[in-house]
Amino acid sequence: MSTIVTPFPRAQRGFATRSERRGARGPSQGPRVDGFTLIEIMVVLAIAGLIMSLGVRGFRSLARSDLRASATNLAGAMRFLFDRASTTGKTHRLVLDLEAGRYWAEVSDDKFYIPREAETLDATRKREAAEMQEDDERRQAEEKAASSASSLDTSTLPTDSSYDPTKLDVGEFRPKHARFAAFKDLALKPVKLKKGIVIRSVYTPRVTEAVTSGRAYIYFFPLGQTEPAIVSLSDAAGEAIFSLVAHPITGRVRVYNEEVKPPVAPATDDEGSQVTP
Repeated sequence: MSTIVTPFPRAQRGFATRSERRGARGPSQGPRVDGFTLIEIMVVLAIAGLIMSLGVRGFRSLARSDLRASATNLAGAMRFLFDRASTTGKTHRLVLDLEAGRYWAEVSDDKFYIPREAETLDATRKREAAEMQEDDERRQAEEKAASSASSLDTSTLPTDSSYDPTKLDVGEFRPKHARFAAFKDLALKPVKLKKGIVIRSVYTPRVTEAVTSGRAYIYFFPLGQTEPAIVSLSDAAGEAIFSLVAHPITGRVRVYNEEVKPPVAPATDDEGSQVTP
């Protein structure tokens, strides 16, 4: 007697058709979405990194262009003051404020003499502070003398007398220091450096080391001479540096795309022999 085996339906054997599985997910789940492969993610990251590197390179190029323009403008200002001092017969100076990132010009009708020997920064600043204090005291003494002279009774003096009490010199004699005033010329206004550009250092033979803080001065004399000077400008990070080197006789200012170190004289003892550090 033969036995007829009837196969069970697919649902009863634990299997489901594709349409049945699709319906089992329910209408709220929607169609299946495949994610990104590892290769696709790596390609996207590589493209993003390339774009960022190009942006940083472009920003550095722009900052370097601003630094070059600032160095060129400063060189033109130094050359202008050299020519101006020669034509007017007055002593001019360029004031560089390293803290504020500014520079401007000043002029004096008085004679100015630079120290014969190089000074340290502390000695220079102490001397300048003492000179300013002496000038203030002299100004106050002159005002007091003028006030005293104006209060004198001049009615008792002969009419033909050449004595002028207003010219009475009161007090002890003190050497007069050169007084500098702001240079009011439209051709050279006070300049504020662009953001991200700093005055790195200023060197002149008047000091034993380069000035890196506070204010520095570069003098231009009436006889067509200036003191040798090295001015360095850089970006905030100090990666790009431009140096300006002024020639004392010709007044020519050369711009170098690097940091120019000031010359260092060999150390000597009291007998003049060179000392090896």
